[in-house]
Amino acid sequence: MEKIRILLVAAPGENRGAYLRALRDFKIDCDVAESLHDVVVNHNKIKYSGFLIDIPTLLRSSAADKAEAALLSDNFPVMRISNNSNEGIRCIPTGKFSGHGSTLKDFFQESCLNFTARSLRGTKRANKVLNVLLNRDISARNSYMEKSVALNFSAEGSFLFSVSKWRKGDTLWIAIMELDDKAPVKAEVQWVVPWGLKSQMPGIGVQFLTLSEGQADQIEALIHDKRV
Repeated sequence: MEKIRILLVAAPGENRGAYLRALRDFKIDCDVAESLHDVVVNHNKIKYSGFLIDIPTLLRSSAADKAEAALLSDNFPVMRISNNSNEGIRCIPTGKFSGHGSTLKDFFQESCLNFTARSLRGTKRANKVLNVLLNRDISARNSYMEKSVALNFSAEGSFLFSVSKWRKGDTLWIAIMELDDKAPVKAEVQWVVPWGLKSQMPGIGVQFLTLSEGQADQIEALIHDKRV
């Protein structure tokens, strides 16, 4: 199996030990969080291909943390799991990315392997406007800078207004004017909406490749309406 990274959410105890023993049979990287709150505080910047959530740990969570669990299910492959000394590990796939398999092997092979890893921070987006400058070739002395706006953004990517010709896989550099650090961020075009499609804003969906930690933190602050 190709290497993937998942996060196990389980409080310390017998269940967690059983899960970790079972995971040794798979070629995966596994981090461990003791609660959903721990996920938000300490693991929200790490890119994962899926989450395993211990059901007793979930049931003991606060309402706010259960809302975070719902966010995970909306954006990642998620398997809710429980352990019984007689029956072993029971698996319940949860959410649109999680498939219908009822084993850990099904979950890893059918769901996680086919999912592009992302961070929890990257799932939180803002439908606000940021002023940006786009540059196709930052090394060119007289390169053309296209004035644009980011209409939808997260700490991992954005949709940018543009009527220029772009193709999936194109690289570009983006300077975000609202950030203190305006150093150009390298990005890759993931999808294109050409000019002329009825009722659709022309532009490109991009993934950030070189966003600094400080820039990512400031974007996250903008999403949460904190002062930047």
